[in-house]
Amino acid sequence: MTRKILISGGLSGGGVATHVNLLCKLLLQDSNQITICATHSEWDPNEVDELQQLGVRVLLPRLGAAESLLTWPLRLRRDFDVCYCVGHGRIHDLTRTFLSKAGTSVYHEILTAPTFGVMTQLIPKLDFVVANSKAIKLELQRHWPNKVIRVIPFLTADRRVNPPLHRPAAGGRELRVVYLGRLASHKRPQKLIESWEALGSRPPIGPARLDVYGDDRDPATLLRLRTFVLERGLESRIAIHGSYPHSSIPNILSTADMVVLPSEWEGLPLVLVEAMQHGVPIVATAVGGTAELGENNPDVIVTGAAWEEFVSGLERMAEKVRIGSINAQRLHQWTEQRYGFEAVGPLWIRALMNSSSFFSQSRTA
Repeated sequence: MTRKILISGGLSGGGVATHVNLLCKLLLQDSNQITICATHSEWDPNEVDELQQLGVRVLLPRLGAAESLLTWPLRLRRDFDVCYCVGHGRIHDLTRTFLSKAGTSVYHEILTAPTFGVMTQLIPKLDFVVANSKAIKLELQRHWPNKVIRVIPFLTADRRVNPPLHRPAAGGRELRVVYLGRLASHKRPQKLIESWEALGSRPPIGPARLDVYGDDRDPATLLRLRTFVLERGLESRIAIHGSYPHSSIPNILSTADMVVLPSEWEGLPLVLVEAMQHGVPIVATAVGGTAELGENNPDVIVTGAAWEEFVSGLERMAEKVRIGSINAQRLHQWTEQRYGFEAVGPLWIRALMNSSSFFSQSRTA
């Protein structure tokens, strides 16, 4: 049975963009009708065009959010089967009104505690909630104990990722350390870059090069980081690459020795899951659901949020990489079983195609 699905606020950047793009393509396979309503877009226009060419209807105001309030009630009928609300924002209070009488609303958390205030009034009005990780589910349940919440990770791919090649010992060669993702302050890319002159030169981390991929909503962030590298003559040891298409991730990861993320808070970072799927070990701070990536996983190091603990984790991972104790195939298999397409894709289909049945299952899931 085909469904009429409204995705509310789905044009955010980062992992949200990857997930929503893949989700639309997955749902279109069953001829569902999909409409995306967003008050702004962080996507590359070509990505929006691609979805539109596939049949997704995208309503994106040209004159600001006020246009949405005025025009969407005229352009949309109240006949949607599901309203999938991605992330925080008052937009969901409007889009949920376009549901049919039997329709259901599904809220998907993206960020953590800093955004709870915005959603305090809205979440009780929505039917069900999806959390990216067990840790975030527990936090949401603490705020809304009567809400039905299920854990479903982001989609990272549209098929099973092929197993990676064996990773030989790095020995004493230069390591390639990679940061992937938005250059948001809470992810601490600036501190990582400012510390790299010392970190990347001393064993066991050094000799090591840092490659930073990603940008920020504020264009000045990228310029500031590049200026820092140039002024200190660190171009041979730090490269600030800027934004990157999702399709380039396999190529970026093919030569990476590790992916790092020293965040102060997170949901469940998609870039870490993608790295692990490709057999690349990670070092990350145990914030949000990130700690779950290290459960019974010897090829991952998750540290405390303190900077000194993160640096210690970097050193331990560098030792592992240099002696060749990382098993890329084991890491890939661990990740695919929990976060791969075959594990996650069916959950999203059930959650949006048969919401009432899916969310009525055990609340411990």
